[in-house]
Amino acid sequence: MLDDRVRAVLARLEEEDRREREEGLSAEVRARQVARTTGQFLFALVSPQWDCEVLEIGGSRGYSTIWLAAGVRHLGGRVLSLEHDPLKCEAWRRNISDAGLDDWAELVEGDAFQTLPAIADVFDIVFLDAEKDDYERLFQLARAKVEPATVFVADNVLSHADTLGVVRNLLLDMRLDQVHENDPSTYPLLDRIVGAYKDDPAFLGYYLGDEPREETFPQLAEWFRLLRAHDPAHPGWNNLLGRAGPFATHDAWIAYLRAYASQVQPAVLSTDHYDHLVTRDRGQFIENVAGTAQVAREYGLPFWGILLVIRHGPYREVDDALLRWQVAQWLSYGCRGIGYFTYWTPAPDSIEHWGEGMIRYATGERTSHYDQVRTLNLRVKPLGEELAGLAWLTTEHSGGTPIGGTAFTADSLVAAVDGRATLGIFADAAGTPYLFVANRDSSAAQAITLDLVGERKVEHFGDGGGWDPWPSTPTAQGRRVELSLAAGDFTLLKLSGGCPGLSSGACAATLDAAPNPGATSVRFAATRVSGASTLMLLDLNGRRIWARALDGEAPVAVWDGRADDGTRVRPGFYWARLTDANGSVVRRVAWLGSR
Repeated sequence: MLDDRVRAVLARLEEEDRREREEGLSAEVRARQVARTTGQFLFALVSPQWDCEVLEIGGSRGYSTIWLAAGVRHLGGRVLSLEHDPLKCEAWRRNISDAGLDDWAELVEGDAFQTLPAIADVFDIVFLDAEKDDYERLFQLARAKVEPATVFVADNVLSHADTLGVVRNLLLDMRLDQVHENDPSTYPLLDRIVGAYKDDPAFLGYYLGDEPREETFPQLAEWFRLLRAHDPAHPGWNNLLGRAGPFATHDAWIAYLRAYASQVQPAVLSTDHYDHLVTRDRGQFIENVAGTAQVAREYGLPFWGILLVIRHGPYREVDDALLRWQVAQWLSYGCRGIGYFTYWTPAPDSIEHWGEGMIRYATGERTSHYDQVRTLNLRVKPLGEELAGLAWLTTEHSGGTPIGGTAFTADSLVAAVDGRATLGIFADAAGTPYLFVANRDSSAAQAITLDLVGERKVEHFGDGGGWDPWPSTPTAQGRRVELSLAAGDFTLLKLSGGCPGLSSGACAATLDAAPNPGATSVRFAATRVSGASTLMLLDLNGRRIWARALDGEAPVAVWDGRADDGTRVRPGFYWARLTDANGSVVRRVAWLGSR
């Protein structure tokens, strides 16, 4: 219970906060104290605990400190509060004294980045209420000052989701099993399910099962339709079986992916494939990535890849180089999302013999895998955001061709590659080419040399973002770029000059678009096509706009400026891709719009 002295000070501070907000005082001047309900939560959290040691980062004038200190005095404990503003520190001391809580609260004055490392104590609860841009660094400092199973509480996480980069979650709700498309009486339950999550900024979408079999697709399609109708802002999601699943052939697996995409009509295509066994590699990783990318583009979908992190069953532990290698191969094909298996370590069992995931079982402590993934993500996030604004053109492999991959051949952009590399080629809205270069060796560093066609300036994307000039030397054909990549590592280069078209693999086909720019329609004419072929029009983010299956060695197709769904396409630049049995050819197309 709170005594009268505590109640009186809390009431006074609440009135001061209300008045300052009404007067429109700046955030720097106001107390910026927590809500009363948050104070009540903090009191309820600490009061049942014996000898509870609390670290408060951001004490302000002491409002939240009073709730915490009033709680710990019940069964013993102390609150150590950190605050840097001298005026607020003066008010903190006065308010704590007025509340009669001097014996249970102590103030450390100064910048927390200087004062926190010097604190020798350890804590049972940490309450973080500082500048939101500083949360991650303060959290890292506070981690060294805690007992096992310490509880961290951070204020304003949801209201500052954009600033904090809040994790967004896919959520499984088993109540969906009771919802049926042909029974409208179950729709109120669906609305209650949707209402429970849709306004939460940490909610990403509905998790509807892992690695579903084809016989479940009709039921999944029903749930996807219902969720699109009742909550169009949050997609349903499945992770599908990868190439290592129960498929006798590559074609059987591709048919499975196509059946899912056509029947379920998802917002994203996601697969997993764990290639790295204890005794060997399956050798199908690129086959899985390329196949997932192929089907995703056929249906105009972004795609995600789920990567192996945890040791389990027949799969081995993943080191830094192998994790980088997996990420690099997915990025080289233009994926839009990376997932890591697994975050929480599953409960021990005698079948899978789980190693450690990113969070340790039972204790909730971070493992070395957490820091491994976090460090990699600091590089992947800005690079992935850069790639997300580009159109994927092709991916080729030098120094040998993996199963499912396309061998490098000289083209209008790159004349030669020396070294074992994966080369993903992208372009921006202006036609500027980008080269994503990855070391195909996950066990050893490599020197990789690229001979570019034409006189081009080269820029390199830094690990934290931003472009810097990269050295190159002249050759008879253009410029030579030399890279030194650690095992499994990758980098992104931007080249000056345009990229009006590109061929990949052993494709001998030509593709002409006329008129280009086009207005009323564009006629695509191909020659030297090998086998069945597909012509696809992509927007500048690589999304499919229009596609046609073609026959013959010299097929012709006419596009009237409409997407597959019949809507008119906006004026702008697009990429036309012809894919045949031997590879693909890509051409940039300017569309002026139709009347």
